Amino acid sequence: MPLQSPSTQSLVPEPVQAIVPATAQTADQTAEPSRTWFKKKRFILPSAVLLVFLLIMLSTGGNDPRIFDFTSSPLQSRAEGPANTPATATVGQSVRDGQLSFVVTSMQPPAKFFTDRLGTPQTAQGEFIIVRLSVTNIGYEPRTVTATDQFLISNRGQRFATSAANSSLQGSEKIFLQKINPGNTVYGVPLLFDVAAGSTIATIELHDTFSSAGVKVKLP
Repeated sequence: MPLQSPSTQSLVPEPVQAIVPATAQTADQTAEPSRTWFKKKRFILPSAVLLVFLLIMLSTGGNDPRIFDFTSSPLQSRAEGPANTPATATVGQSVRDGQLSFVVTSMQPPAKFFTDRLGTPQTAQGEFIIVRLSVTNIGYEPRTVTATDQFLISNRGQRFATSAANSSLQGSEKIFLQKINPGNTVYGVPLLFDVAAGSTIATIELHDTFSSAGVKVKLP
């Protein structure tokens, strides 16, 4: 019987030829979910960045010109602030931070209770202290006074934030909801603090924005 020439024989066995198309089909099926996930990721990432930006704008009232400054963080700015610096002014003297000028006009003695603008009694966890300011916009754009950016500091270095009841003080509903135009001054800005009973308050720390350096005013 004549021998077949090697050149006429198939170089790829039939089982292998059958597997090759199936392997290619499986690769296509695997690639399709990967492409779908990548498209979703391209949509999610810009949305997350936009959400962070909107939160920053809401927390600063649009005041902070360093929102787009990526060379320093708010934590770094606060660390470089007046935490360990002495007060440079007293009640009745003007101090400047950013685009706002502050004058502390009064500080009421500590009290356990106060009556809000609706006539409702409010009770402190410790003691209420009310500080009033005059604030002038010395910049070129409208600005907003933000109560949560201001702090009382005790003689022991304790920092007290404004109370959640600050918005119930007489006059606060107009001051903190309105922007101050350049050159204008608002008077009687109320700041309410709920401090530990018996605290000796040394200074108030005032800020244009949450990330600004801040200035200190010595309190009586």
